[in-house]
Parts: sequence; C-alpha cells; structure tokens
Amino acid sequence: MSTPNPLVGTWRVESFERWEDGVLKQPLGSPPAGYAVFDETGHAFVQLGRAAMPDRTPKEIAQSLMAYFGPYAVAGDELKVTVEASNMAAYIGSTQTRRFKRDGDRLTLGVEGQYQAKLRRVTG
Repeated sequence: MSTPNPLVGTWRVESFERWEDGVLKQPLGSPPAGYAVFDETGHAFVQLGRAAMPDRTPKEIAQSLMAYFGPYAVAGDELKVTVEASNMAAYIGSTQTRRFKRDGDRLTLGVEGQYQAKLRRVTG
C-alpha cells in the first residue's frame, strides 16, 4: 500500500519571501499572486507574481511572473520538479528541489536561507 501524495491539489500563494544579503524581502509584494498545482499524474504547474493593484503597471506585473512546469516527485519532505519549460532560462531542463512542510491546508516550500513561499490549499 502506497502513501498518499501530500501535495496533490491546487495551492494559492499567500506570501513569498527572499533573503538578499541577509535581509528578508518580499519581491512579489504583499500580497503576491499565484498558484502551485500538483496533479495526481505527477505534473506540477507553478506560477507566481505580483498581484494586480492600482500602483502596479501591467508591465511590472508581467515582469514579476515566475512560471515553470514539469513532472514532479515527492520523497519524505522533499519535492523535485524536472522543469520542461519556464520563463526563467536557468530553470529549463533543471531539477528544482524544494523542502516542504504541510500542516493541514497550509504548505511551506523553500530553500533555507534563500526563499520561502507559504501557500493555502484551494482544492485537492
């Protein structure tokens, strides 16, 4: 009997923080926008960016978008996404590895000392 995949579902980003030179920043603003979808067939779709707000231009919002997709695997508290395509050139063909912690309908993903995203389950 296999263990159910703890990530299957759609997750909405609630915060995205990045450490730059030891300083914690919110490069996508507060609140950010976006979703991470992990389907039952083992495919991930991640899109994060700035939320539409009166003080943000459409160009700023478009330039903030981080998107990638590809097959994924979960082992313990580790998520690995083999990136098929992305708007971030360095991600294409790479395997993106993230530690995660799930607490009910809340999910924290990140690379310690680099960034952390907090998400809440929408479906799944």
